[in-house]
Amino acid sequence: MRKLLALVPALVLLAGCPSFSTMGTARTLPKGKTQFHVGMGGQQLRDWSVAGSGSLETITLPAFEFGVSHAVADGAEVGGKIWFMGAELNSKFQLVRSEVPTSGVDLALAPALSFYPLSGENNAGQTRSGGLAFVHLPLLLGLNLGGGSQLVIAPRISNTFVWASAGGTSETASLFWAGGSLGAAIKVTDAFYIMPEVAVAYPLATTRGLQATTDLAFQGVVIQGQIGMLFGG
Repeated sequence: MRKLLALVPALVLLAGCPSFSTMGTARTLPKGKTQFHVGMGGQQLRDWSVAGSGSLETITLPAFEFGVSHAVADGAEVGGKIWFMGAELNSKFQLVRSEVPTSGVDLALAPALSFYPLSGENNAGQTRSGGLAFVHLPLLLGLNLGGGSQLVIAPRISNTFVWASAGGTSETASLFWAGGSLGAAIKVTDAFYIMPEVAVAYPLATTRGLQATTDLAFQGVVIQGQIGMLFGG
């Protein structure tokens, strides 16, 4: 039953890692309004390795996502997004809001949660099952520009919770990330924005559960670049 978590690196690569994009401004929508977004681009795992693998790999993958946000109250949004092999529930809470969207600064907190189930077989033909859960906490700083556009700077921390089990044996681990994103929501009309964005994430520390036998210690930066289109709002 050893090395249950050894299938995690393959899942991370196949899933293209989580989406680290924000694809939105730091200014929440008016109550009752809804906004959709589509993002297209690519994602690169640069100099990526797992402890014990003895090699560094750089892998480039396509990135595509579709998302929706709805303002349930003044200063509060809930929503979600989907992409290749992944999905996320997210939210946004206004902390600071400028009087007008054409000048000043907006600040918002945007916690999010994504989940990936996983399964596979070990050498003995036994089924292994488990999952990955990502918790993200970005802080969105929006610099309002003339015409209603916004430059969005978003430092973030994230944590990945990992678990796997087979034949009555289970293992757990967690991975802490730090990074951020830089984007520009360019206003075309009142209900349409174009938003290029680049996001970076780096794994800083891995914590293994007491029963874990797999030596997981990720290293290497994740870079994600997309151009998004925001509709509605």
